[in-house]
Formats: sequence, C-alpha cells, structure tokens
Amino acid sequence: MAKKVNFRHSDESLKKTFLNIHAYDLARIFERENDEHQEKIIMLCPIERLADIFVELEEDDQQMLFSMLDESRQKKMLRMLESDDLKAFIEIFEGEQQNNLLDLLPKYKAKTIRLLLTYEEDQAAYIMTTDFMALNINLSIKEATNTIISHAKETDYIDTIFIVDDNGLLQGTIDIKDLIIARPSASIHQIMDEHSAYVYADDTIEQAIQQVRDYDEHALPVLERDGRLLGIITADDIFDEIIEDYEDDYERMAQITDYESATSAFQRSRKRLPWLLIGVLLNLLTITILLNFGATLEQVTALILFQPMILGQAGNIGTQALAVTILGIHRHDLDQRKDAMKHFVKEFSIGLINSLMIAGIAFIYVSIYLNLLHIGSENPLKVALAVFAALLTVMTISSMMGTLVPMTLSKMKVDPAAASGPFMSTINDIISLVVYFSIATLLFVS
Repeated sequence: MAKKVNFRHSDESLKKTFLNIHAYDLARIFERENDEHQEKIIMLCPIERLADIFVELEEDDQQMLFSMLDESRQKKMLRMLESDDLKAFIEIFEGEQQNNLLDLLPKYKAKTIRLLLTYEEDQAAYIMTTDFMALNINLSIKEATNTIISHAKETDYIDTIFIVDDNGLLQGTIDIKDLIIARPSASIHQIMDEHSAYVYADDTIEQAIQQVRDYDEHALPVLERDGRLLGIITADDIFDEIIEDYEDDYERMAQITDYESATSAFQRSRKRLPWLLIGVLLNLLTITILLNFGATLEQVTALILFQPMILGQAGNIGTQALAVTILGIHRHDLDQRKDAMKHFVKEFSIGLINSLMIAGIAFIYVSIYLNLLHIGSENPLKVALAVFAALLTVMTISSMMGTLVPMTLSKMKVDPAAASGPFMSTINDIISLVVYFSIATLLFVS
C-alpha cells in the first residue's frame, strides 16, 4: 500500500522522503495527487528516480509526467529507459509526435526503437528488449570480464551473457556467476551453454512463454531466421505478458472488456449493462419454464427445495471443465484433432464419474432428509430418484458443454473465454430446470 506524504514539509525533507519510498509507491502517490504536488515530485526527484517512477505509471500519467518536464530532462529520461519500456511509451503516439520523440534519442537508439515498432503485437520480438550483453566467442575470460565492466550500461540485462560469432550468430549463453568464477586461462567456449532455448522474431508470444516455462530460462534470445541475435525476452517480460493475458481473459469471462481504472462509473456501467440485460431476458425464459411445470410443482412441493442443488452442481462441474479446456486451448495442447478428441473423451469420463458419485450421494441425502422431516406427502424415494436422475443428467450435459463450447468457439476463431460469461451460465440454468422438472413430471404426473 502506497505511503502518505506530507507535502507541507520542507523540500530537503521531501527529497529524503522520496528517496526512501519505492518507485512503485511513488508512482501511486503521483497518480492521486494534485498538479501542485505532482510538480513538487518532479522538481525534487533526480531524473534517474523519475525514470523509475515513469515506468510504473499508466499511459495517461506517463504522458502527463513527460509533458511536465523541460526538453533537456525529457531527453535524459528517455535515454535512461530500457528499450522495451521506451518502445511502449513511443508507441502511444502517432505520426509527427512519434518522430519528435525519436529525434530526442541518439541515432542508434532511435534506429532500434523504429525496428521494434515494426513487429506485430502477437510476435515474440514485440516484447523483446535490446538492452543486453553479447560477447564474441573468441574472447578470453579476462577480455570478456573487462568488456562487461567497461561497456555494460545501467539498463543492460547482464545476469545472462549471450555469446555470438563474428557474424552475430548465437552460439550459446553464460551465466554471469560462471564467468566471474571461471579461471582467466579458460575459454568462453569451455564454460558456455551451447543448448540454450530461443525463439525467432516472428514466432508468437505464446511460443516464447512456452519456451520460458519448459526450459526455466531467465532470459530468452530472440533470433532472426538466419540465427543472428536480435534481442532478448526476460522472465519479467513473460510474467507481465501472462498477467496481462489472464486479466484480459478474466474481463472477457465476466463480460467487462476494455476495463480502465480512469473510466467513470457510467462508462463502466454502459459496457456491462447489455450482458446483464441478456441475463434478465433469459431469466424471464426460466420463469416461463417454471410456469409450464406448475402442475408438477403443485403436486410435489418438495421439488423446489432441491432446485438450488441441481443448478449449483451443474454450474460447478461446467466451470471446472471450461477452465481446464480454455487452459488447454491457450497452451495449444488441443490444436490437433486427435488431442482435442482425447481431451473431450477424458473430460466426459471425468464428468460422468463425478456426476454419478454426486447423484448417488444426493439420492441418499434426499431420502434421509425427507423421511426425517416428513416434508410433503410424496414418496421420499421417488423425489430422491428425481433428484438423482436430474443431477446425473444435467451435470453430465454441463460437463460436455464446458468442454465442447470453448473448443467450438476456438475453431470458429472466437475467443473461448467469452463462453463462461453470464450468458452461458443462464443457458446452463435453463437446461438444468427443463431436465429436472421434466423428469419429475414423468415420475409424478404422467
């Protein structure tokens, strides 16, 4: 939780306070304070500190902070940013504004950013950084160490050193600790790892995530198709991407896309309201269904007691199947028809087993419950049988839907995460009610 700052203190006192607060917390303070206090933060923080705060801000606040700096400090701050953070900021702008920002950079760095801006959002190179250390394979250990000491910049990632040949082709990697403890007489070739994982620039971000997950890499090289080293993707970049993906998926699952903390309550309401209205209309259909089974309910009032159990268990088992299936789709485990079929059969089997077990337990519970409390005049075993048959049927159907719906949507190039919103939940309720009361009608009315 961000600390509170008393801006009535002297400038010297505030300087010390700002130095003792983490950059993330200072960013949160900057976001919530008024213009006067924001200017005070900018005036009293050294440019290095402002750069740390800058990368922790949302886009709108980044633009505000940047606009409050004079051109000299703008140049200094931009040059202190890591290439991926710099690219992300410049990408906010278009046309002439983007060119004006690039003109504030050294030519070599502007050229790098222009290259990064050419990649598509789903390509691995889109999230790579060019701030890393690459050493020639022909250097000695002593020369390699001296090169790092004399040439490494503050923004460079140096935990892993990348080894290239005279043509810039990746040959392997060395952990910085291995380089430090190596004998000066040893060669780079002797201590480097030749079997490092990598991705090509035009591979997908999902492939990069999979490589980091499979090989437990802290930094993943990004190569041209000819093997030339272009940049790296750090584990932090991968983590940020995973968090962003999960947030997007969660928003889509809840049907609250395009969430922004700065948006007003009215704007957020307008985005969510249509899905809630659809839910209202579908629930009206549920009421209509219940009216059609009025005779059954009048004759067997005990049925209404177990309706929440039917709806709840159907929803629970469907959500489990849905979550596992969406995860498999995102991991590309279900891309092949054979794998998709195998997944469906497995989930269907799990759903059937669990449905049978839950239905059996419910049969015993309902029988005992009605016998002990003497609720209604109906035969407790017949009511328990209706609950058993309904649970077995609706849980099996819900499990199948949780598997088939996202896989079908994925084949149709529709985001499967949308399948688990209020719409699907209500449809599941409708099916459950129809099945439950249809079975009860066959047992008690027909």
